[in-house]
Amino acid sequence: MNTNPSKPRTNDASPKKIANTNNEKIIAIGQQRVHVNAVTTKIQNDIAFLEDRIGRMKNMKAPSQTVLNTYQAMLESRLSVLHWLEDHEMISTGKRPEEKTGS
Repeated sequence: MNTNPSKPRTNDASPKKIANTNNEKIIAIGQQRVHVNAVTTKIQNDIAFLEDRIGRMKNMKAPSQTVLNTYQAMLESRLSVLHWLEDHEMISTGKRPEEKTGS
Protein backbone atom coordinates (compact mmCIF):
# COMPACT_ATOMS: atom_id res chain seq x y z
CA MET A 1 0.00 0.00 0.00
CA ASN A 2 1.27 3.46 -0.89
CA THR A 3 1.34 5.54 2.27
CA ASN A 4 3.07 8.56 0.74
CA PRO A 5 0.64 10.56 -1.45
CA SER A 6 3.49 12.65 -2.91
CA LYS A 7 5.04 9.48 -4.39
CA PRO A 8 2.59 7.70 -6.68
CA ARG A 9 2.81 3.93 -6.96
CA THR A 10 4.75 2.67 -9.96
CA ASN A 11 4.07 -1.05 -9.95
CA ASP A 12 2.20 -0.87 -13.26
CA ALA A 13 4.50 -2.74 -15.66
CA SER A 14 3.00 -1.32 -18.84
CA PRO A 15 5.11 1.36 -20.50
CA LYS A 16 3.54 4.78 -20.35
CA LYS A 17 5.86 6.63 -22.70
CA ILE A 18 8.87 5.83 -24.84
CA ALA A 19 11.43 8.56 -25.43
CA ASN A 20 14.43 8.55 -27.72
CA THR A 21 17.30 10.68 -26.40
CA ASN A 22 20.68 10.70 -28.14
CA ASN A 23 19.96 7.37 -29.84
CA GLU A 24 19.10 5.71 -26.52
CA LYS A 25 15.54 4.74 -25.87
CA ILE A 26 14.03 5.32 -22.46
CA ILE A 27 10.80 3.78 -21.20
CA ALA A 28 8.83 5.78 -18.65
CA ILE A 29 6.89 3.59 -16.23
CA GLY A 30 5.06 5.76 -13.78
CA GLN A 31 7.70 8.05 -12.28
CA GLN A 32 10.58 5.72 -13.15
CA ARG A 33 12.75 6.11 -16.27
CA VAL A 34 14.40 2.96 -17.63
CA HIS A 35 17.31 3.09 -20.09
CA VAL A 36 16.64 0.31 -22.59
CA ASN A 37 20.31 -0.28 -23.46
CA ALA A 38 21.27 -0.83 -19.82
CA VAL A 39 18.33 -3.18 -19.27
CA THR A 40 19.13 -5.09 -22.47
CA THR A 41 22.75 -5.56 -21.45
CA LYS A 42 21.68 -6.82 -18.00
CA ILE A 43 19.16 -9.23 -19.53
CA GLN A 44 21.71 -10.57 -22.03
CA ASN A 45 24.24 -11.12 -19.22
CA ASP A 46 21.59 -12.89 -17.14
CA ILE A 47 20.69 -15.14 -20.09
CA ALA A 48 24.34 -16.08 -20.67
CA PHE A 49 24.82 -16.82 -16.96
CA LEU A 50 21.64 -18.90 -16.71
CA GLU A 51 22.36 -20.88 -19.88
CA ASP A 52 25.84 -21.68 -18.59
CA ARG A 53 24.58 -22.60 -15.12
CA ILE A 54 21.80 -24.81 -16.52
CA GLY A 55 24.28 -26.57 -18.83
CA ARG A 56 26.66 -27.23 -15.92
CA MET A 57 23.85 -28.50 -13.72
CA LYS A 58 22.60 -30.88 -16.40
CA ASN A 59 26.09 -32.40 -16.54
CA MET A 60 26.06 -33.11 -12.79
CA LYS A 61 25.36 -36.63 -11.55
CA ALA A 62 22.46 -35.56 -9.35
CA PRO A 63 21.49 -31.93 -9.89
CA SER A 64 18.88 -30.35 -7.68
CA GLN A 65 15.69 -30.44 -9.74
CA THR A 66 14.27 -27.54 -7.72
CA VAL A 67 17.25 -25.30 -8.48
CA LEU A 68 17.30 -26.42 -12.11
CA ASN A 69 13.59 -25.63 -12.50
CA THR A 70 14.14 -22.23 -10.87
CA TYR A 71 16.99 -21.38 -13.25
CA GLN A 72 14.93 -22.53 -16.24
CA ALA A 73 11.98 -20.37 -15.16
CA MET A 74 14.32 -17.39 -14.71
CA LEU A 75 15.79 -18.01 -18.18
CA GLU A 76 12.34 -18.18 -19.78
CA SER A 77 11.42 -14.91 -18.07
CA ARG A 78 14.57 -13.13 -19.28
CA LEU A 79 14.07 -14.46 -22.82
CA SER A 80 10.47 -13.27 -22.75
CA VAL A 81 11.54 -9.73 -21.81
CA LEU A 82 14.23 -9.74 -24.51
CA HIS A 83 11.69 -10.87 -27.13
CA TRP A 84 9.26 -8.17 -25.98
CA LEU A 85 11.96 -5.53 -26.47
CA GLU A 86 12.72 -6.93 -29.93
CA ASP A 87 9.04 -7.16 -30.91
CA HIS A 88 8.44 -3.55 -29.90
CA GLU A 89 11.53 -2.38 -31.80
CA MET A 90 13.19 -1.19 -28.63
CA ILE A 91 16.43 -2.97 -29.54
CA SER A 92 18.08 -4.06 -32.75
CA THR A 93 18.81 -7.75 -33.18
CA GLY A 94 20.64 -7.45 -36.47
CA LYS A 95 17.87 -9.46 -38.11
CA ARG A 96 15.96 -8.10 -41.05
CA PRO A 97 12.39 -7.21 -40.15
CA GLU A 98 9.88 -9.55 -41.74
CA GLU A 99 8.14 -8.08 -44.74
CA LYS A 100 4.50 -7.38 -44.01
CA THR A 101 2.02 -7.62 -46.83
CA GLY A 102 -1.24 -5.74 -46.84
CA SER A 103 -4.52 -7.26 -47.91
